Amino acid sequence: MTASLLISDLLEQYMKERGCPACWITVHELRTFFPPGSPSAQAISGFLGKCHNGAFPSCRYRVARITRFRDMAPPYRLIRRYLVQERQMPQADHAGPVRLLY
Repeated sequence: MTASLLISDLLEQYMKERGCPACWITVHELRTFFPPGSPSAQAISGFLGKCHNGAFPSCRYRVARITRFRDMAPPYRLIRRYLVQERQMPQADHAGPVRLLY
């Protein structure tokens, strides 16, 4: 569970630095952004896949789409791109407490 929290914090930091509410990212891009000793590529990929399925509703960002493409250089890997979007948080009603009139 702590690895999931760590990845969500690092993802939030990455998105804040990019300064956009949504963008396409790959696991390789996240790994190069994170400091040495950060979670493995498998852990990041698993977290993003679970975010796509809605497993982390408390995470500020969600994965809207996952696309796959083949790398054109050897070893011809299958690479996934994740469309990460900021969640629309419900806005609190600042009108104050509700008063009932009798």
